[in-house]
Amino acid sequence: MEGEIRNRVAENDQLVVFDLEDYFPPASVKSLDIVSMSQAGVFREKTVRDAIAAINPESYSDAVVAIDCSEDLLIPQWIWPMLSSHLAEYALYLGAGSPTAVLQQYYAQRLSHLDWSFYTGKKVLLKGCGHYPVPNSAYVQAAMHLRLTAQKLMYGEACSNVPIYRG
Repeated sequence: MEGEIRNRVAENDQLVVFDLEDYFPPASVKSLDIVSMSQAGVFREKTVRDAIAAINPESYSDAVVAIDCSEDLLIPQWIWPMLSSHLAEYALYLGAGSPTAVLQQYYAQRLSHLDWSFYTGKKVLLKGCGHYPVPNSAYVQAAMHLRLTAQKLMYGEACSNVPIYRG
């Protein structure tokens, strides 16, 4: 058909788009502040157990959970595994620290388990400009892996991209 607009990007089987937003957690990142589990800044086992038992783990379904303490308190080491074991069945990922730090941990873990061989010899567009707060460290990790496999690596959108690497 004359005058038909063709999507040459979609027709190109050598160009693959790698979008880090595809790995963003479905339920986003949720914070869990443990400061309320302390009494006057002290964590007691019974109080912590009761506080953990009161948490509905389903409210953290498919979320990356950032377990943190908003006050500078001495936190017993046993709290971390006790709390994470309570949420493990529902959460997508659990980490200790700020939401930003835990999202970085999540992406590092997630990207380290991908099979990057799919991108061998292909032209890869590392998509940018998304809707979610994908951490810069995820772009670093993705570019590192793609540089080792792809024939060509670009960043941005198909209509305007920045060449990163050409093998």
